[in-house]
Amino acid sequence: MIKFKDVFNILHLIMSLKKKFYIGIIFILLSTTNLHAIIKKNNKQIYSANYIKNYLYGSILYNQNKHNSVANNLEKNLKLQGKHINYDIKHITSLIINGNFDKAVRNVLKIEEQYSQIFIFDFVKSVHLLKNGQHQKALVQLKRIKSSDMLFNELINTLIFWIEIEKNKKFQKELIKNFRSDNSGITLINQFLASKYTSKTDLYVSLNEKILFSDNFVRYKILSAWNYSREGQTNQSLKILKLALDQNNHNILLKQTYKNFKNKNYNISNFFDPKIFNHNLAEIFYLFSNLYQQREDLLFSDFLLSISLELNENFLSNNLIKFENKLVNNNDHRFNYLLLNNLKNIGDEYRWYINYNLFRHSRNQIISDLEKSLKPDDLFINEKYMDMANYYRLKKDYKSALNYYDKVEKLNINNDWSLYYFKGICYERLKQWKNSEINLKKSISLSSKKYTVINYLAYSWLERRENIDQATKMLEKAVSLSKWEKGYIIDSLGWAYFLKNDYDKAEKLLKIAYEKTAYESEVYDHYGDVLWKQKKFLQARYVWKNALNLENIGLERKKKIKEKIINGLLSE
Repeated sequence: MIKFKDVFNILHLIMSLKKKFYIGIIFILLSTTNLHAIIKKNNKQIYSANYIKNYLYGSILYNQNKHNSVANNLEKNLKLQGKHINYDIKHITSLIINGNFDKAVRNVLKIEEQYSQIFIFDFVKSVHLLKNGQHQKALVQLKRIKSSDMLFNELINTLIFWIEIEKNKKFQKELIKNFRSDNSGITLINQFLASKYTSKTDLYVSLNEKILFSDNFVRYKILSAWNYSREGQTNQSLKILKLALDQNNHNILLKQTYKNFKNKNYNISNFFDPKIFNHNLAEIFYLFSNLYQQREDLLFSDFLLSISLELNENFLSNNLIKFENKLVNNNDHRFNYLLLNNLKNIGDEYRWYINYNLFRHSRNQIISDLEKSLKPDDLFINEKYMDMANYYRLKKDYKSALNYYDKVEKLNINNDWSLYYFKGICYERLKQWKNSEINLKKSISLSSKKYTVINYLAYSWLERRENIDQATKMLEKAVSLSKWEKGYIIDSLGWAYFLKNDYDKAEKLLKIAYEKTAYESEVYDHYGDVLWKQKKFLQARYVWKNALNLENIGLERKKKIKEKIINGLLSE
């Protein structure tokens, strides 16, 4: 019989199992317990079976990043508050992600005597103090926090910097100049924001130039343009936005700002006031939310984003990270439609981005509804045509994809290597070899170091047993350009030597590919073939049999490999 005192230890095992087993395990766990209550030493009944069920279910939802439902379920278990650390961490985190910051703070203050040096609680208290202008207390609290996460320590260091410039107004310029992060980008962003906030004009001009002349920092180029528009220099702001678009035409906020400013609508700049301390803090939390998103720590990314929105609720477009994180992290893709409508109402670029991504991840939306929203006179119609083309290509409707790729090509707006690469793929899948070759060669001519394109063209020749010597040279280059890190390219080179009957070299290369690409059935197939040629029959059959266990193996390849396992390699 399972004892109640073991329930919470078993929870962590449950969380590691697949979702489809969760509910069954919960009911087994509850049915094998001496049900009605967990008994404390004073014989007080505090944890009923329903408490355990709600806690377990809340924990499952937490792992699925469904924080609205988490908060609702864990609210039913408030008797666990201050008595179970995992409950309190999940409860506080979910409240904050769900936008209930003040409630989370009240709960932290209720339980602070029960716990010491729990970094997430200390951090929440620090943010609460910062938000309310209690900077000295916040500084003391922040300095207490210890973490082994270098990125989190960068965040703490940055917040301390902002407190220092607020406290020491006489030394603001020196503090800004002397601020340093291990990341040069974090350093420049903070100096840029702080110099504007503190009205250190000469310093701001210098830092603004660094931002504008960089190939990066698109968001801060937008903020720079907003600053110019506030000062009445609208032509300069448009120039900044246009130059930024020439470097990066994928940023939604950039495109929306440019469209709005072209139409003399400057309201979007009200999202951020560079003279408000909490707005600048919000930018810092937004920055680190992005950094954690890039690190694929989506939970902490959402956590920091919610704090950013708490400090500056005006910056509506910042909610886009929440949308993107949910696309990645929630398979059912259920969204808060108030959040989606707020994003869509920012402007048509946001509306397209939301609708297109909802369409990509939903079975219910109809493609014609999205296509009807395309307008030929749209400033960014080429990107929208490209979106549609890529969608059809991924759905293997290559003719429809080519229709949209052709529309992009006819516009002749910054057509780059990727357009011709994707066209080459579509033609190759339609078995229009010459058209495929023309487009792949065009792609390589525009960017000669794109090893994915080189590999695609060379391997397509190998599959048709054409230009094998030229393909081999190209693949040697592709392997070198990819620094021997891409197993699928090493596999292509190994296969080239296989076709040249150089089985010793082919075996060495295909073994490396096999070790680097444990998920690709074609690599297993090729490695088994060369082992057979080397008369290593048992090893060849072993590799082929392993290929049959891969999830991504196609029916045709599976059939051929089964025949090889029985009959061996009869022909090349």
